[in-house]
Amino acid sequence: MAAGTASRMGQQKLLLPLGGKPLMAHVLSTVHKLPWADCVAIIGEPQAELAELCRRYSIQAVFNAERISGQASSITLALQMLKQPLDGIMFFLGDQPLVNQALIQAILACFIQQASAKSIIVPCHQGQRYSPVLFGSHWRTSLAGLTGDTGGRQVIHGNPEWVARLDWADPAPFHDADTWEEYQLLQKVYEQKT
Repeated sequence: MAAGTASRMGQQKLLLPLGGKPLMAHVLSTVHKLPWADCVAIIGEPQAELAELCRRYSIQAVFNAERISGQASSITLALQMLKQPLDGIMFFLGDQPLVNQALIQAILACFIQQASAKSIIVPCHQGQRYSPVLFGSHWRTSLAGLTGDTGGRQVIHGNPEWVARLDWADPAPFHDADTWEEYQLLQKVYEQKT
């Protein structure tokens, strides 16, 4: 998910530098290393630069012309582009550059352990829910019907009996950059981790 308007930041944030490469490149690099059945990046502006960044990591980029209407438009577009059938769909945020393979593997392991197409795996830190979230294939139609700016939260809140919380001790993978202050904090956390 990389089609947001960055309204709180006041400028395009996904291309801001972090450790010598664009912020979004860290997410793409991590995602690229895992053997997904299919993978697509839903992008906004600047379209050419973001598409080129995705190309470097062999990830298909699809421009969301409806992104102003909210996050749901990116989710529905992603689901249209992803092949069928899939066991589940995991959504990553382009501004969460410290997401790592250890967390992703733990989410996948939890999903396999649940052994249900209705499972929704949500990582949590100190009781707070974060991304990336993995939705079992059962929820594909519900996700495709979302509107506005709620994203997958609507499906999560409406189906608590199928939500499996994955408690994660390290807060670093959940840092994002919605504001300039958060971006500055992200830089400090990145420096501590490298």
